[in-house]
Amino acid sequence: MIASVQKSASFFFVVAGIAAAAVCGCSRSKGPERHSIRGSVTFKGEPVPLGQIAFEPDASQGNEGPGGYADIIAGRYTTHMGAVSGPHRVRISGQSGPVVDETKDVTLFSDYVTSVMIDPEVPEIDFDIPEQAVRRARRR
Repeated sequence: MIASVQKSASFFFVVAGIAAAAVCGCSRSKGPERHSIRGSVTFKGEPVPLGQIAFEPDASQGNEGPGGYADIIAGRYTTHMGAVSGPHRVRISGQSGPVVDETKDVTLFSDYVTSVMIDPEVPEIDFDIPEQAVRRARRR
């Protein structure tokens, strides 16, 4: 009888181990595939010293999933976790330097919005922020 109980317990642990491995294997899925994006950001022909860039999947064109974001430093950026493929809206803000004195405005431009297509075969996307687009955005 003891041998029978040991066989049943062994069978139970083998089945439980297989089930646990299957569940762990499923939980490793990280969702949609993300692609790292990098590039440059210029304003008036000069690299943007500091800023932020965010890639948001364009739901109006049927794209969904996680977006990506990055800090802009010396005119360059690389997304932290990447973004899904497809059409995206991109929001970019730039500063002339760090905020040291809150009475001085270091904003070059704020919330410039454009659109891009993220293609895993093209990991580098450069942006040249047009001065007139920034002026229109500030007047609204």
